[in-house]
Amino acid sequence: MQDVLYYVFCAMLVGGALGVIIIRDFVNSAMSMLLSMLGAAGLMLLMHAYFAAFIMVSVYGGAVMVLFVFVVMLIGDKLEQRHWGKRLALFVVWALLCALSGVFVPSLLDGAPRPMPSAGVLANINAYGACLLTKFILPLQVV
Repeated sequence: MQDVLYYVFCAMLVGGALGVIIIRDFVNSAMSMLLSMLGAAGLMLLMHAYFAAFIMVSVYGGAVMVLFVFVVMLIGDKLEQRHWGKRLALFVVWALLCALSGVFVPSLLDGAPRPMPSAGVLANINAYGACLLTKFILPLQVV
């Protein structure tokens, strides 16, 4: 079941990111960005990073996206015309991402068990914050 959820959340993340780039309408592009953020929050839930997933949904999915949609609606509906070069570049990036997933996904499907993080050190919020800001500071900044 976790493998299926993993691939669903990855599809949400990548599909939303591609939607932000490809969709011309500003509001629909913002909704694609929200879909991408929800996919990232789902992946964080699968990694048992509940606090980071909650922050991702509440802060980014809630406040920032509402503000972004408000600004986009204030600016208006003026669409920029994309040249064929930009579309070709987007297609090349999409093809490279598909090729990379074709290389890495079979190695993930070999059936080997993946280690899950233990929740022993993350039992209370003080230990969670100390662990997050010392040992896991680089992954936190990447996310």
